[in-house]
Amino acid sequence: MSTPQDRHPELFRPVNSESPRGKQRSIPLQVLCLGFNRTGTAYKFGTIPMWQEAIDRKFFNAPGPLYGRAEFDQLLHDYAAISSDTPAIAFSEELLNAYPEAKVVLVERDIDSWYQSWMNGVIANTYDPIVTIIYTIDRWFTHPLGKVHKSTFEGWLGIKGPEDAKRVSREKYKEHYALVRRLTPPERLLEFQLSQGWEPLCEFLGKPVPEVPFPHLNEKKWLDEKVRIVMWRGMMRLGCRVGLWVLGPVVAAALVYRVMGA
Repeated sequence: MSTPQDRHPELFRPVNSESPRGKQRSIPLQVLCLGFNRTGTAYKFGTIPMWQEAIDRKFFNAPGPLYGRAEFDQLLHDYAAISSDTPAIAFSEELLNAYPEAKVVLVERDIDSWYQSWMNGVIANTYDPIVTIIYTIDRWFTHPLGKVHKSTFEGWLGIKGPEDAKRVSREKYKEHYALVRRLTPPERLLEFQLSQGWEPLCEFLGKPVPEVPFPHLNEKKWLDEKVRIVMWRGMMRLGCRVGLWVLGPVVAAALVYRVMGA
């Protein structure tokens, strides 16, 4: 039976705060997966300030040029593919323009199925009161992670909380897919269903079919577990800095609640 570390190895590695600023692209960016996110994909902690800068410039009129290929080549200098997640998909148009040679994979689900997963997983965890308490106190680790997601949802989708998400999510979902289809030449686009398995995806990408079953997971369970791990790591880092006794009984109880999955 797999362990949380087996399922989320990236969350157990040492935090890498190295900034990508000034880096040069080391590998071509070959694939853009631009389907609307449902879960949440890990990215390097050191990239968060640049993502936040890109968000602030595009959506909140912060000074500085909008991000284009030069900036994305630094930010994504060692990425060969971009997955379906915020904040990246909020820049779908910019990424499509910056990397016209990249192949585009668009995974679309039944909108009702997606909506339930989105609301019960991404939105519920993002705006959970316990998560918000820890996010507010832990300025060193969980706060930057939470801020980059919340500001993306606010700027890109107009979402500041669950009620906004209920009101606009379905329409924003449709708008996003229409945008990607409109901007992507047909020969560069694969519209892919997860039920199709490896074959059409590997054929499109020119890769051999793996000799393992196509992965499937319980998205809500997977994301809930991931959030608990992130909260745990954030609290441990915070505890090392200021001492857990400073945080008080409310946050201590919140930590137990999230880690134990009560």
